[in-house]
Amino acid sequence: MDKNNKKIILIILIFLNFFGLFIFFSHPTPKETVPSQQNLNPIGKTYGVTQSVTILAGDVTAHLRIPPNTIFYDALIQAKNSGIITFSGKNYTGLGFFVTDIGTLRAGNGKNLLYYINGKEAIVGVSSYTLKDGDVIEWKLE
Repeated sequence: MDKNNKKIILIILIFLNFFGLFIFFSHPTPKETVPSQQNLNPIGKTYGVTQSVTILAGDVTAHLRIPPNTIFYDALIQAKNSGIITFSGKNYTGLGFFVTDIGTLRAGNGKNLLYYINGKEAIVGVSSYTLKDGDVIEWKLE
């Protein structure tokens, strides 16, 4: 290979490196979002259309006003942050959040917390259920 061919190849490689760097740095980096903090209004405050949801957890009854299409877990976080209800649990990658205690109910002694939507046992976890206007969510130890 002669000197001219080597120079051309070197120039092309340098150009490709600069082009690659330009492409890499010109695209904005996507920001990580926390699903539980998306589009939430403070409980009790209404900004446009809201839905009403009731949560029953042992001796605790919580009435929530939430925006449409709110995930149940998001509403729980909102209620917890507002001091309306207490709960805790653990997040499992790929499965979602598993509630271990809520209101006056605590899992243990072979019993787990299950929730019911309008009297029917839920078939999805709190991280997947989209609340609907008028839902009554009842937690039970079983």
